[in-house]
Amino acid sequence: MNNTIIKDTLKLANETMTKSVATETNHQINWWLWIAIIEFVFILFLVLKQIRKPRDTTKRKFKEESLEQEIDFNNIINSSFHSKEIYDELKVKCHPDCFPNDEEKNIIAENIFQEITENQNNVKRLLELKEDAIQKLNINF
Repeated sequence: MNNTIIKDTLKLANETMTKSVATETNHQINWWLWIAIIEFVFILFLVLKQIRKPRDTTKRKFKEESLEQEIDFNNIINSSFHSKEIYDELKVKCHPDCFPNDEEKNIIAENIFQEITENQNNVKRLLELKEDAIQKLNINF
């Protein structure tokens, strides 16, 4: 009788342990499944956010601004070939050291000379500065 009681007890304990392990395994699987689903949704959110994000906004803005401006191709071509000659002529004639005795002309020449050095590759602006030099400084070219 003791033997059967022990066998029944062991059988009952074995069944209880099997049910307990099966229930724990099911709960673990559900837990990890939900973690995987949450990770998938998070990754999907990040991918969609990256796709919808505007790309190279600074590059796009620069392109839009440059397309809105007028381009003077004649000035670009002339600047490529003739700016050096005009610049050399103006920097010699309009240098502030050419007007040591007249303080007013020296200040005007200094301002014009700064403009000349800033625009040394822009023929259109150099020609405007040449006209300013003729009018303000009484220079003959």
